[in-house]
Amino acid sequence: MIAIQLEQLSKFYKIGKERFQVLKNISLTIHEGEFVAIMGASGSGKSTLLQILGLLDDADTGSYHLFGVNTRNQTNDFLADLRGTTIGFIFQQFHLLQKTNALNNVLLPTLYSLVNEPIQTAKQLLEKVGLASRLEHAPNELSGGQQQRVAIARSLMNDPKIIFADEPTGNLDSKSKIDIMSELIRLHEEGRTIVMVTHEPEMAKYCERIIQFSDGEIISDKKQKPIKPKHLDTKLSVRKKRIEIILGIFKQSVISLLANRLRSFLSALGILFGVACVICVMALGEGAKKNIEDQFSSMGANLLIVRTGGMRSGGVSLEAGSVNRLDLFDLEAIKRKFPFIQNITATVNARGQVVYANKNWNSYIMGVSPSYEQLRNLQPAEGRFFSETEVNHKSLVCLVGATVLRELYDNKQAVGTYIKINRIQFKVIGVLPEKGSAGFRDQDDVILVPITTAMRRLMNKDSVDGLEMEVSESEDRESFISELKSLLHGRHGTNESMGNIYQILSMADIQAAVSETSETMSSLLIALAVISLVVGGIGIMNIMLVSVKERTKEIGLRKALGARESDIRMQFLIESSLTSLSGGIAGVFFGILIVYFLQVYFGWTIVLSFPSIGIAFLFSISIGILFGWWPSEYASKLSPIIALRSE
Repeated sequence: MIAIQLEQLSKFYKIGKERFQVLKNISLTIHEGEFVAIMGASGSGKSTLLQILGLLDDADTGSYHLFGVNTRNQTNDFLADLRGTTIGFIFQQFHLLQKTNALNNVLLPTLYSLVNEPIQTAKQLLEKVGLASRLEHAPNELSGGQQQRVAIARSLMNDPKIIFADEPTGNLDSKSKIDIMSELIRLHEEGRTIVMVTHEPEMAKYCERIIQFSDGEIISDKKQKPIKPKHLDTKLSVRKKRIEIILGIFKQSVISLLANRLRSFLSALGILFGVACVICVMALGEGAKKNIEDQFSSMGANLLIVRTGGMRSGGVSLEAGSVNRLDLFDLEAIKRKFPFIQNITATVNARGQVVYANKNWNSYIMGVSPSYEQLRNLQPAEGRFFSETEVNHKSLVCLVGATVLRELYDNKQAVGTYIKINRIQFKVIGVLPEKGSAGFRDQDDVILVPITTAMRRLMNKDSVDGLEMEVSESEDRESFISELKSLLHGRHGTNESMGNIYQILSMADIQAAVSETSETMSSLLIALAVISLVVGGIGIMNIMLVSVKERTKEIGLRKALGARESDIRMQFLIESSLTSLSGGIAGVFFGILIVYFLQVYFGWTIVLSFPSIGIAFLFSISIGILFGWWPSEYASKLSPIIALRSE
């Protein structure tokens, strides 16, 4: 059977603007079982011919049939499968993976082609070439002859029908040359078809047929003795299933990353910081949102606050409240007109000096009605709230906030004691629940007294500073506010043309505005964290491009051993994804650690949500795939022969 048949094969190289013909209309036939030496001076075209025969390069014109298969104009994947299942390569430079031992170097072709009991087969092949005791040795621990024997064992892993040897003895000493030629003779005696390129006549004498090359042409073709090969089963070996190839590539990727631990760690570092930042920012944003909700919840649901604003008279703005004052009669009128109001109170406030025993404190004094307890969710932590009776009698009773309790009582029992507010003695009947700060004001630095007591006995006021009320959710808020303003204008003889006299603030609107601002800031911070992730992705892409450049020969070798473009692409995509994934896992761990640190040691309100962790984690994996695609695509498109020639 014919193993190789060439008809009018030509190859051109372009050097600058000139087109140089390397092979000139080569016609050649090689039968199965032949041991052929192709000889010629450097530059004669013999290596180019071998590369075309081995499907590492392509001819420009002519036809090439390998075991009856037309190889011209075939897809790259078809040629890769043909290389992986039919051809064995022995290179002059050995092309062994330097960070991989002899056994794994021999096993490399099995990543892409199916071999029964691959490890046992590899060990047997290494034993055949005399390296049974060197299985775990790396290439730099082997001599040149031993490295070439590893390459020979590797070329036989897929039980190839034909072996191409490119100057297999070119870099060896005299003894090693004889050893390698002995191995090739043994393979030939087993029935292998061997095509060897050499420029050494003493090596060619071992072959049965010598083809002389000169200036891209065959000048002689002669046989030295009859061919008597043993029978060899020429059944093609089978390419592995896709899932098996992916698992093998995954294992190779892990080995590659572990072999470059520092570089892999530095590549993953950017993703680590990005993921940690996303988790922290989202947790802080959710915490701020919850804090805002809690603060507004403490002010009461559906709360409306009425304040007096400035008014104009004859085009001149008057001081706020100079004419348009609110009083307790307005409170009663509102109650009568709007019976659906659930709770309503008038408020007055002022700063006051508070004294207890030998301690004094300047605090915020508020006069309110008993309904203020429900309106602002101020059920006392200790004691009770004052009653309507105490309001009507202008009783000298009060409730103190947590800050006042701490400053005057050192957090000791306060209920039942007496304090002086602006030199007037009040009995403490309750302690308010702790609310925390709201903006620049400490909500716990407050003392509540009955509103009548505040107006008549403490502040000497006839008007109130504002009205606060809780409206049912079912009511139309806009319609109610309009009617409320109309009522107040009618009672005080004012109108809308005089300015914004009555300012009605809705806690729901304020909460929505503050929440929107908080969400905007959170979105901005998340965007910055995502940018850091993208920067980390660019770092991965840069490192992967460097890795492709460093491993160009390895890429060429893998393609020569049967790797498809998709296999090479998968190799580098898995490596970039694993780098990103490891950075993402570490980022999640450190992000959670930072969140708990801020919560425990700084007391910040932080809400850690699993969706935020999942989003950050998935984004990190996406970064690895996205930024690993270009380097992997670049690697997959490299020409096998150009990759093998790279320095």
